[in-house]
Amino acid sequence: MRHGLMRVWMVAGTALAAPFAPPRLRVEPPGRVDLGELGPLEARTQGYTFSNVSGAPIALRLLDLAPGVSVAGPALERPIPARGSARLVLRVDPAGLEGPQSRNVRLGTDDARQGSYYLPVRMTVRPDLTVDGTRRNYGEVGPRESPCAVFSFARETGEPLALRLATALPPYLECDLQAVGPRARLAFILRPGRVPPGMLLGLDRVRVESNAPLQPGFDLYLEWRLRRAVEASPPRLLFRLSGPDRLELRLRSRSGAPFRILGAELEGAGFQPGPLPAAPAAEQALTVRRTAPAAARAMLVLRFEGDDEPLRVPLTCLADPVALDEGVMVVNDKPD
Repeated sequence: MRHGLMRVWMVAGTALAAPFAPPRLRVEPPGRVDLGELGPLEARTQGYTFSNVSGAPIALRLLDLAPGVSVAGPALERPIPARGSARLVLRVDPAGLEGPQSRNVRLGTDDARQGSYYLPVRMTVRPDLTVDGTRRNYGEVGPRESPCAVFSFARETGEPLALRLATALPPYLECDLQAVGPRARLAFILRPGRVPPGMLLGLDRVRVESNAPLQPGFDLYLEWRLRRAVEASPPRLLFRLSGPDRLELRLRSRSGAPFRILGAELEGAGFQPGPLPAAPAAEQALTVRRTAPAAARAMLVLRFEGDDEPLRVPLTCLADPVALDEGVMVVNDKPD
């Protein structure tokens, strides 16, 4: 290719390549411009100066425009005189956008030997609806406590906010929702007395849906752990018909102080607790015997001296799974 037939393509004033004449315009600022962080309704502008470095006037014209972008200014209204300059303002409207964004403008000239001029920009658009964190930890909760975890929501656009729970809550969680204008307060109250026996800790996921078009839903997480004066290990006893008919339940004082078992009652049938330890101790063992000839469920209720809240330990006996006879072949003899 002969010299002088190389076209020049410009990216905000930076030469990139190819056939035809050298660029007659210099663009300031050159290259990609970072517009920073924008709110969902916060339009941002960026000014450019086009300098004509040639000895003849040259006129700019708009070729391509990205959605949400507009350009205006003297540089598009009349030719730029020789050795002269003119301004152009690029405006970005973030409505309907969220997160990192890139936009571009392509400009041409009235000189067929010139290439295109690009004005690339980038930005980050903040979400309209935000929440002050998606996870709360109740910590260790006593049987008579009712801790509350609060999530605060807000719409930056100022539009009214509507929230609703999209998942059913477990019986030990209560919800209190208060919404006023663009803000909402969502509180979850933990009721330890409603936690199923044998369940000592949990991580609950709650799906919340909103009327914000670009933030239709959030997953909130609630973590908790029950605190008991005396803890059982394991928290539930599981028997199998083919397994041992006796299992040991270990009881431990959380504080390390000795405790006395006052009683062991059985709600249901199919099991029998062994003799209670006579002397107080920080750690004790209680044997439970399976008497059921088939699958069974019951609840062992333990009462301790100085503790009004009984400890409930689920007892379960599972039938053995039915083994498949691999030597038996089933043939479908029905006609097709």
